[in-house]
Amino acid sequence: MDHQLKQFPIFQNVPEDQLDWLVEQMEITKIPKGGFLFEKGSAIDHLMLILDGDFELYLQEHGNRKAFGRLKRHTATGLLPYSRAKNASGYAIATKPSVIGKLNREKLRVLIQNYYELTEVLVHEMNNRIRNITQIEVQNEKLIALGKLSAGLAHELNNPASAMVRSASLLQQHLMGLPADFKKVIKIKADDSAIDRINQFMYQKLEEKPSELSMLEKADLEDELYDWFSDCNLEDKYDLVPLLVEYQFNTKDLLYVKGLLREEDFNPVLKWIVQNMTTHKTVGDIKEASSRIGTLVQSVKTYSYMDQSLDFQLLDLHIGLQSTVNVLNHKLGKAGHEVVLDFDSDLPKIKGLPGELNQVWTNLIDNAIDALPEEGGKLEIITKATDNFANVFIKDNGHGIPEEYLNRIFEPFFTTKEMGKGTGLGLDMAIKIIEQHNGRIKVTSKPGETIFDVCLPINDIEQ
Repeated sequence: MDHQLKQFPIFQNVPEDQLDWLVEQMEITKIPKGGFLFEKGSAIDHLMLILDGDFELYLQEHGNRKAFGRLKRHTATGLLPYSRAKNASGYAIATKPSVIGKLNREKLRVLIQNYYELTEVLVHEMNNRIRNITQIEVQNEKLIALGKLSAGLAHELNNPASAMVRSASLLQQHLMGLPADFKKVIKIKADDSAIDRINQFMYQKLEEKPSELSMLEKADLEDELYDWFSDCNLEDKYDLVPLLVEYQFNTKDLLYVKGLLREEDFNPVLKWIVQNMTTHKTVGDIKEASSRIGTLVQSVKTYSYMDQSLDFQLLDLHIGLQSTVNVLNHKLGKAGHEVVLDFDSDLPKIKGLPGELNQVWTNLIDNAIDALPEEGGKLEIITKATDNFANVFIKDNGHGIPEEYLNRIFEPFFTTKEMGKGTGLGLDMAIKIIEQHNGRIKVTSKPGETIFDVCLPINDIEQ
């Protein structure tokens, strides 16, 4: 058996007399394929050496199973020296028949007291285990955050992109119809003064930005124009009226244009006016959609600070907060939540790491959005300068944080979210970043009001 323990990489330099003692004290257990080395909630009260076999590690929450590693032959697991772990948080299931050597908690105390080299390698193994688990969970947290941002940006970019494609297609169809109406337009007979007055009137309508009509007002105006078109026996009224209503043409406007023309010229001129309005509206829609895409791209650029120094620099907290809200806007807009940005115009710049702070805002704002009620959700982001500090308050009117969780929410790996929606490292990362800036985070919560208060020094921080 002692030769077999020497096959464990961690025991290569452990004196043989210490391994002999370990062999004498161990209990040997066989686990068939499909059996468990440990299950969620089971007590961690034995050092376990995998003499033969292989185990898959996984978590099981809310009916979902998530694999997160393996325990292979010649590795140590379970209770390690100075470990505070009490119960297993997941499962280890055998993928093949396995053989385990087990040393109970009482004998582990003897090991620590009498066998220094053996204790040393086991402590080193525990440190490696903590580091590996932390790296995996941090990576998972980043992937979850990246997935949320990617999904949101894809959704936000898809809307204006689809609008541009739709508007371009409508514009193309509209332009294809112009030659058919061209013959009628060139046949009109009107003096230069009438044409100038019609052009001036049309451009005035295009440039005007009257107040938005209510649904009832739009319906009344439509009825008025349909009736007028019917009385005048004009063509294409069902094509012309909707756009005339959008630019708020009324019968008085139509009578003005008609009074400048011959009877037979009014219909082609009116269609020409509507065609110009169609082109104007469609180009405006494309411009607005492309502007929205440009805003989103700039928000991502600002959010990531991908073209700027990664060192401490003077920064405007409002820019980071606004870009974070823009990036997360898909979650807010989809649910119809109210967003209030109450920024202190006198807030000075602070010295900090903008990309790191944006991770803090992302975690706090994203958590606040998740906590909002389905209806009547309200998110408030408030900044305020107090003495030599800048305060950022993230406030939501959600269900609140239970009192028994308030002292644990900043603990690594503690989460109340379902599997796949969080690893419990978001707030842990946030508080570490804020502490790196010599700041602090406080939280108060009750049903209907949760406030995260981030306080950052305004003066230059020591580096």
